[in-house]
Amino acid sequence: MPHRCMTAVSYEPLEVALQPPVRFSGKLVDRVCIFIDGSNFYHALKDAGLPTNVDFGKLSATLTTPARRLVQTFYYNTPLIRPQKGDLDFPARDAAVRAQQRFFNALRFIPNLTVKFGRFQKVRQAGIATTCPACAHSYQTPPVVSWVEKGVDVMLASDLLTLAFKNHYDVAILVSSDADYKHAIEVVKAETAKTVELHQVAGSKAYDLITACYRPIQPAIIHACLRP
Repeated sequence: MPHRCMTAVSYEPLEVALQPPVRFSGKLVDRVCIFIDGSNFYHALKDAGLPTNVDFGKLSATLTTPARRLVQTFYYNTPLIRPQKGDLDFPARDAAVRAQQRFFNALRFIPNLTVKFGRFQKVRQAGIATTCPACAHSYQTPPVVSWVEKGVDVMLASDLLTLAFKNHYDVAILVSSDADYKHAIEVVKAETAKTVELHQVAGSKAYDLITACYRPIQPAIIHACLRP
């Protein structure tokens, strides 16, 4: 299937062809869909001190194994906010945006991989009224503005469920350590005959998920699946 890029702005039906049964050594092989939470996986690699320049084509093939058939890999992430030229940290942020865009462009050339984008939403938190313990003077702290990733978790969970109920896979491989996916995993397992495996960087701490379907991604696998 050719590569596609999607955004979280509106719903787009998944274009995944229903794969016919295939035999390997005389046995039917499982059809596999891989769901990668890009930002979560990136930060898990950094926290573990591992390289982040992963070749997701190689990783998909490694996780699928020869006795299975890869149907499609879905990669979810959120493009960074482009900085304004007047920003004090413009050079560093601009370099980060450009590097991320080069990475996203490279994903376009990986067969059977679909990229789906979330978005960042600005969140403004009001200042807090407080009192100085030394002089009893009351004052308001300045408001805090931050950016929050939106759409990725919902898209991934929706795709995991949709493709299960449409019988597009036998095994789902979820690459994430985000415990928010626990309910979606439980629904797939309870309502369908599908298997969901959680593949996360060894040492990640999504204990709620680990008890259900944990498959650690060892450092040796990461080092074997790096881009040049």
